Amino acid sequence: MIVFDAFRLDPAALHIFHDGHRLDAPPQAVEVLAYLVAHADRTVTRQELLDRFWARAGTGGDAALNTCIRRIRTLLDDDSETPRFVQTRPRSGYRFIGSLAPEHGDGAPRSRRRLMLGGGVLAALVVGGAVFAQVALFPPHQRLAIGPANGLCEYTLFPKFNAGLRESFLAEISHRVPEHFEVVAASAKADLRAKTSVRQTPKRTVVTVTLVREDDGRLLWTGEYADATDNDDYVPLQRSLAQRMARGLAEALRTRT
Repeated sequence: MIVFDAFRLDPAALHIFHDGHRLDAPPQAVEVLAYLVAHADRTVTRQELLDRFWARAGTGGDAALNTCIRRIRTLLDDDSETPRFVQTRPRSGYRFIGSLAPEHGDGAPRSRRRLMLGGGVLAALVVGGAVFAQVALFPPHQRLAIGPANGLCEYTLFPKFNAGLRESFLAEISHRVPEHFEVVAASAKADLRAKTSVRQTPKRTVVTVTLVREDDGRLLWTGEYADATDNDDYVPLQRSLAQRMARGLAEALRTRT
């Protein structure tokens, strides 16, 4: 167990507690925080985090990382301007600056010794100076992949709309999934997969999300979301739809899996 301030982080179960109460934390947020703590002696670059946790997310990785860091700060009640735990190093990355609680009075925190041991295990994964991408530090219970958004119209109203919708959806769902799920890259091995289809006209945009089980293709849930198309600025529409899609999918994961 890793202890700092009033927090206890269980890296094996991917749980975090505050004053003894378990927080509602996405497994990936806990995993990224544990990784930052394990490397508290240095700044962890954004690229290192992207390579490790979002290796195949493409342009969506940056948004997912930003969302993950915000979620970590929310969990820790941390302020990016005056941080107590996670410090942003401009144009570099992030560093954990909290103080780990000493244990057993031997001058070295037991959690620190564990982290040092974990660092040795990670070092063993280094090949040619690069850590294998997407090797989870602590394996989650279930892995969820978000597929690309596919258009069902005969023409494309906004060429980049579907790609932007997927990025916003990925950023939203990554901090809404239940604690026993982890969002993985679309091409990664997964237990469940969310598929998105888009129908769009100058007046209306309709998005359908389906959740299927990867091993047998069983349909577990489907949801449909619609809104008026804004022909001048479609970014707010992407965000609004993505938020509703993420809420619906997160609820489906809690009740149907």
